[in-house]
Order: sequence, then C-alpha cells, then structure tokens
Amino acid sequence: MSFDLVIRGARVVDGTGLPAFRADVGVRGERIERIGRIDEAEETGRVIEADGLVLAPGFIDVHTHYDVQLDWDPTASPSSWHGVTTVLAGNCGFTLAPAKPEDVDWLAGMLSRVEGMSREALNQGLRFAGGGFADYWDRFEGKLGVNVGSYVGHSAVRRYAMGDDASERRATPDEIEQMKELVRQGMREGAIGFSTSQVELHVGEDGREVPSNHADADEIVALCSVLSEFDHGAIEFISRTFTAGYDEADRELILRMYEASGRPVELGPLTPNRDSPRGFEKALEFCDEARARGARIHPQFMTNRSGFYVKLADTFAFDELLTWREVLCLQGQERLDALRDPAVRDRLRAEWESPDAGAIALPWEQLVVDSVSDSALSDRLGRSLAELASERGLHVMDAFIDVSLEDGLETWWRLPRDEKAAAFMDHVTREGIRNPLVMSGSSDGGAHLATFVGADYTTRLISDWVPELLSLEEAVYRLTGMPAAVHGLRDRGVIRDGAYADLVLFDPDRLAAGESRLLKDFPADSGRFVVDAEGYHALIVNGQVCMEHGKYTGSTSGHVIRGA
Repeated sequence: MSFDLVIRGARVVDGTGLPAFRADVGVRGERIERIGRIDEAEETGRVIEADGLVLAPGFIDVHTHYDVQLDWDPTASPSSWHGVTTVLAGNCGFTLAPAKPEDVDWLAGMLSRVEGMSREALNQGLRFAGGGFADYWDRFEGKLGVNVGSYVGHSAVRRYAMGDDASERRATPDEIEQMKELVRQGMREGAIGFSTSQVELHVGEDGREVPSNHADADEIVALCSVLSEFDHGAIEFISRTFTAGYDEADRELILRMYEASGRPVELGPLTPNRDSPRGFEKALEFCDEARARGARIHPQFMTNRSGFYVKLADTFAFDELLTWREVLCLQGQERLDALRDPAVRDRLRAEWESPDAGAIALPWEQLVVDSVSDSALSDRLGRSLAELASERGLHVMDAFIDVSLEDGLETWWRLPRDEKAAAFMDHVTREGIRNPLVMSGSSDGGAHLATFVGADYTTRLISDWVPELLSLEEAVYRLTGMPAAVHGLRDRGVIRDGAYADLVLFDPDRLAAGESRLLKDFPADSGRFVVDAEGYHALIVNGQVCMEHGKYTGSTSGHVIRGA
C-alpha cells in the first residue's frame, strides 16, 4: 500500500480522551489510512519524523467570525497558528448571507460595528455581492488553507425578510414563516446550524440594536424548530443575561429552543462582570439542571489572555452608553466635531461617571498609550491616561478624547493586566474546565480586531492547565472530539482509520503563546491584534501540510464543511 504522507513514531493523542499511544500514522489522499506500524520499505510520499512529538486531531475553533477575513486570508490566522484546522463562523447571528444585493453594505456595516472589523478593510476586501448561503460559501471552494463551517445567522435572515423594519419591531407571523424558509434553505445548502444573539451591546453602524435583538422568544423558537427537520445542526446563542447566569426568561427560552429543535445549544462564555461577578456559578447550575432534564446545553470556558485595547476610530466598548454610542456611530468629520463640542462633552462625561455605567466601568485612568499612527506623537507611548490627564490639568475623560483627537482617533490604548482580576478569571476557568458540559472556546477569531485577540485559547489550555487540572488527553478532547460531537462534524476531531487527516503535530514541552501585538496586514493597511505561538511543528488539513513551523505553505486543501 502506498501513502502520500506518513507521520512516524508520534505520541498519538486521538481526541477521544483515551490514553496516548506510540504509532505511525499513514495518510492517503484526504484521509487517515493506517494507524500502527508502517514499514520503511512501503511506498510513501513525504515522511515526517515525529519522535518526541504529540500528534493530535486538528483543533476546532467553535466561535469565530472569519466569514469576511477568508476573502483575503485562507488560513484564518491567528487561529491556525495555534493548531486549528477547522473554524466555525457565522456566530451570534452575524452573517453576510442570505442577503439581497442592496443589503450587503448594510450587513457589512453591522459587522464592522459589532465585530470591530475595519470598514476600510471590508470595503476593499469583501468579494460578495449578495445571494444565499451557498452563494456566499461556494466562492471559497479550492481557496482555503483550513476548513470552515458556518451557521445561518438570524440578523441576516431577519434583514432579508423584513428590510429596514428588522431593526425596529417584532415580526409578523407571515414574516416568521419567511424567515423559517430562509433558515431551511441555509440548512439545505450546508449550514452547520442556526445562530442568534440578543446582547444589548450589539449595535449596528446605524446606531440601532442589531436585528436579532428585536425578535421575541416565539420567533427565536420558531426559527430553531427548523433544525428538527434535519439530521444535523447545532444552535449558537448569546442571551441578554448570559453574564448574570441567565434569568428565568432566558432559561425558559433556551430550554424551548432545545425542545423545538432537538439539537445541541451552544451558549456564550462564562464571563464575569462587575455587576454579576458570580454569574458564572448560576450559569453552571442552569446547565446542570438542563442536563438533568435531558437538554444538551454547552457554554464555553475561556483560557485565552485576550487583553483589552481601545481606539476611538473603531470600538464597541462604549455602546451601552447612549450618547457615546450616538457619537461613535457618526462618520468622519461629524464624529470629530461631536467629540470637540463642549455640550456633547458634558453629556459624555455624565455617562462616563454614571453609577449605571455597568460593564464598561473599567479603570480607564490606568490605560496606557500602546500605539500611535503619527510618529511625531511617539513620546506618548507607554504613558498612562492618568499621567497625561494630570499633565494637562484635565478630567480623565477629556484627556482620553483630546489625546485621541490629536492622532485622528487612531491612538490605541491598552489596559494593563490586573493580577487580581486575572486570578479571579482563572477561578472561573477552573470551574468551567471541571464541568464536563463546558466546551473550550471563545476565541472570537476574526472579530474585535482593534480590541482583543483570543485565538491563543487552544495553546493556553495545554500550556497553562496541563497537567494541573487536565491530562493532555483530556485537554485535546476538549479541543477536538467534544466540539466535533456537539456540532456533528463527521469524521473530524479524532484520529482513526477513515477520518479526515486534520492533524496537528506539536512539542508539548515547548508549546507557548506570546503576547498580543499589533499587525498591519489587512486590506487598506488596517491593523489588528494577533498573538504568536511556539511549539507547533506542522498543521495538516485534509492530508496536506498547511503550516510548517508557523509558516503557511500555500496549501489550499481546506473544505467548506457542509451540514456536518
């Protein structure tokens, strides 16, 4: 028998949670052909000597927004730098399809605002003119370095059925029926499920809450019910009260979504905030109660160190404050003029200091200047907002705005790591890891490019939590076999005969994630934050080496995963 690729002498961690074993793995075409011993005399193509290295299934990044980035980046970086061979896109109800041609720009603006994508990069890089789910994803066949599967998104479906009213009101019964058919068509054309969200922070480019936020519970349940007609699919949902541990209305809604669809429901990450620091405990209690009732409910734990950056040219951080939202949704000179207006400043300051500031009430005075666009302003680098405000004799907020204005709003500010908050977040993560219902995830890859980067969660699960809390086999299962099972990804997430050869080869002793850094490699010379990785030797996608020692090989063996 001939093999196209042989990985020889690897420590195989197969994605099932079973103990590792030493074996050769032979690949022919896109699939694993043999696991065991492969004689050197057998005809082979490339051989990778893997003595001392771990061979695992390629990691599955379950929560991304790479839908647009794939138009110019076939590797879905930086997720692929961290061992990911499959990304799941279209989360939170935010997709570009289905879309009428006249609505594509509106949906792009929504993504730009909610997901922190550069509008200029979208204008230059997006290559979609409208159509259905298949029209969007057929464009990528034969052009991807990694695999991608996508949900059909609620906000796009609502905009298609209701037009501009989708951002204003509840749907009529006839409109819900139209939306059900759009979801049905998306599922027929290969969607991995249905996604939606109702987070108040999600505001479109026009300053209004996104379409899915205007849906009532009956509409959401009706759309989820479409999945009961198919033999595959999952639901992804972020509710209004996910950080608080889900109130009674959201709990009832989630259980109704499961009952109507019969499909797993993937929930938002365990994320504490100032108002609900113990909300994650309530979320875990709800999931355990749901399991006792037979429901498949899966939140996510976070192992990334995403950091926090903000610049006034491109941020969603203040969207809970209505005046800030109004001003920062203005375009160009209008935004600059409003930020300079003393009367507007008074309103902004009142909201900044309000006890109702809620989740955005961060220690802003600790912000430091991380990057400037004008080299003449480089003397500000590394200086804190408190220091700059004191030097100018200004209120902290006024100094924040003034310094930003002097750089055309392109100054990036960084919030330094708070060790006390980080220790509490580690506690939240630990509790999530201990619960078998909770998936590893929350990278938000492809989104919030000017605010944080979370693609290091795969690397950090292994480097930071093995063997303290998990065995290597258990960690790999949480990154591979478990998300494949939850999302119904057939023949992926495991190393076995006949499975797709999506594989990652790494040195567990060298595995490490770096610190966030700014990289300007997107269309329109726009920047994003990325995080580097060490210890990965090879990333193999459908039998072809995609990444080798952190470098892209140019392979386009990735698939658009259709319907599982």
